[in-house]
Amino acid sequence: MGRPSSGPIGLPVRIAAGPERIESGWWDGGLAARDYFIARNEAHALLWIFRERGVDARWFLHGVFA
Repeated sequence: MGRPSSGPIGLPVRIAAGPERIESGWWDGGLAARDYFIARNEAHALLWIFRERGVDARWFLHGVFA
């Protein structure tokens, strides 16, 4: 598994924990399949990021820990 370094997250990050696999929507056809991670960016902020699972796996920032 590669480290996220570009795309919607924007900055290089370092994975600190994860993955935590989340799947939902299987009951209504709106499938969401993601792997969540806690990461640190270059400013040492803790980020909650996820990667979509599937053919076009992209990385996204879900939130920032206070």
